[in-house]
Amino acid sequence: MNDLRTRLVHIWLLSRQDLVDRHRENALGAAWLILQPLAFIVLFSTVFARFMRARLGADTDPYLYTVYLIAGMLMWNMFANILSRVTPVYGEKSHLIRKIAVDLWTMPLYVVVAECAVYAITMAFFAVFLLIVGHPIGVQWLMLPVITLLLSAFAYGAGIVLATLNVFLPDIRNVLGILLQFGFWLTPVVYLATILPPWAAHGLHLSPIFLAVDAVHGVVVWNQWPPARELVALCGAAAIMLIIARWMLQRLESEMRNAL
Repeated sequence: MNDLRTRLVHIWLLSRQDLVDRHRENALGAAWLILQPLAFIVLFSTVFARFMRARLGADTDPYLYTVYLIAGMLMWNMFANILSRVTPVYGEKSHLIRKIAVDLWTMPLYVVVAECAVYAITMAFFAVFLLIVGHPIGVQWLMLPVITLLLSAFAYGAGIVLATLNVFLPDIRNVLGILLQFGFWLTPVVYLATILPPWAAHGLHLSPIFLAVDAVHGVVVWNQWPPARELVALCGAAAIMLIIARWMLQRLESEMRNAL
């Protein structure tokens, strides 16, 4: 019990420090945690208010594509930020790992906590924006934390795998940047899956990221409950990735600590 309490305290302290350090040197400090998501929503709501309205069948709702775009972007950004920040975490925290007995499995969880906090703040502003423009917010929004948790778990597992490899192969971080660029454009975030050929649209269902983004689009844009098969598939992908990550970390932890 004491060991678990210690781990939770470490995660909480690292999460809080991470949020504070993001804008420590800026004049407005932590206010940027509010200003950045607000600017994001204002930008996309004004620039894309009329773009792709016809494809969404929303001639009467000039903001529907904006809602589609922002909902997908926020979920993608959370996933990409968790993955890209967990990957180099062992190298960045090597000074801490060498000094105290840090649990390498739970220590990077502070990244997930911090990114989910930013996502929650941005979604709160997004919800206010939706109320202002008259877009309905249904009871289906209760599923958003579930979708967020499942995608975060998948991203965390994938991040631990890459972080373990990154200790021995520093190029992993650079390769990840390229893969995320391809992943963004292969995921229907700024476009609709219906514009893709049938074989490509069918193949999207093999991607856990698409499953999460598609579920969020259903909830936020069309007030639909996420299909159970998508949630089950996403849960399975997250569980498998976490198992692989745990196994790999256990096998290589001793060599990693020596390398760090």
